[in-house]
Amino acid sequence: MNITQTFAASVVIACGSLAHAGAVVNLQPSQLTDSMSGITNTQMSELIGVTLADTYHNFSINGSNNDLLYQGTLMTRVVQSNQSGNLHFNYRLMSPNAQLDGEISHIEVTGFQGFETRVEYRNEITSATLFGPEGAERSSNGDMIDFSFDLGLSGLEESKYFFAMTNTNAYYSDGGTATIYLTTGESVSMTIVGANPAVPAPGALGLLAATGLISTRRRR
Repeated sequence: MNITQTFAASVVIACGSLAHAGAVVNLQPSQLTDSMSGITNTQMSELIGVTLADTYHNFSINGSNNDLLYQGTLMTRVVQSNQSGNLHFNYRLMSPNAQLDGEISHIEVTGFQGFETRVEYRNEITSATLFGPEGAERSSNGDMIDFSFDLGLSGLEESKYFFAMTNTNAYYSDGGTATIYLTTGESVSMTIVGANPAVPAPGALGLLAATGLISTRRRR
């Protein structure tokens, strides 16, 4: 697993769509939802904002015999809402190896303990051929959100952007962990951005606020 393309940038996110969209779900600790249906900027103007950080994490998942089952890229995007000033943590599974048979069943992302998290996926018309998660569940301590792809996400499919809208305006480059699972149970974990600092270690914090460093890339 490695990270590609880290750079400073500022991008306004403002895509319109005529597609049907549902409401975001205010996901409380220990709560789950299985009715995610997608939402657009035209349905919720609070989604429009400036991209602070795009990061691409290339990853591989191997089987018990070290055979390669899945390869792809997890993109993370931190957006600051023009309306609220708060941060939205966006995720996208993209660029899979179509020659492999593994399918993604769900992805757990951490770094949210103590914060509000409203979840959904972006259903813009430009992502009509991509797939969003069907549901999400938050851990009892509120730190982790598990986004589920109940039908599986194959090597021929990419995800839409799915997200957690928070009530904070600061983030940490190493403040979260993403664990991606296959339908057969294998998984891989990686350090990603989060709303909370990592477990304290001398000089390890690296706070990124509204004008921090960022990194970039892309996938239902």
